[in-house]
Amino acid sequence: MIYRLLRVVFSFYLRIFHLLQIKGRQHLPANGPLILCANHSSYFDSMLLALCTNRQVHFLIYQSFYHHPLLGWFIRKCGAIAVTQSGNDNEAMGRALAVLRDGGIIGIFPEGRLSLTGIPNEAKPGAALLALASGAPIVPVTIRGAHVVFGKGKKRPSPGSIMVDIHTPVYPDRLKRKDKTYLRAVTDQVMGRIERRLAAYRRKGLLRAVKGRPGHPAGTSGRTGG
Repeated sequence: MIYRLLRVVFSFYLRIFHLLQIKGRQHLPANGPLILCANHSSYFDSMLLALCTNRQVHFLIYQSFYHHPLLGWFIRKCGAIAVTQSGNDNEAMGRALAVLRDGGIIGIFPEGRLSLTGIPNEAKPGAALLALASGAPIVPVTIRGAHVVFGKGKKRPSPGSIMVDIHTPVYPDRLKRKDKTYLRAVTDQVMGRIERRLAAYRRKGLLRAVKGRPGHPAGTSGRTGG
């Protein structure tokens, strides 16, 4: 109940005040286990992932947020899974696997921490581990603009639009689940799709900025960011 209420409230807010657009929903499997992976540069990122699908998304959340005196209650009511800061948490992985084996959705930010710049940090292999252990596909998701709107260190959201791109699923080969090199390759494949889309948006933004300079015939300045 709390999850659905928060989803409705944030959907209204983000679409009205930040012109939220979500593209690529056709790439999401209609049912069955699923792992959503996105770049992480904004306090809005968890809710943005939740808005990608009508099904409930269970997020892996650091314990410091899970037990926060104000946010913790909402986070726990929304079915989040607490994980240690190191990310090496067998209990959390077990609970996440249980969600996937029950046909649910897990949401993960492979970088772990928020990016200060909007450019993705090095990713950890947790999503690939879960995918290889459960057989669930990984769907990469690129979040653009949210870093400018509500990035780390901001006390309140700023004006700006947000775009979310859902990519085609990645289906890891479970026969290679003990191969650490393959585990890294799957992680790089997922983050590579996300980063290439971010880079493409940045190039478009720079091109619009150049065309918009005095002396050029026309153009509008673009906003870039994670």
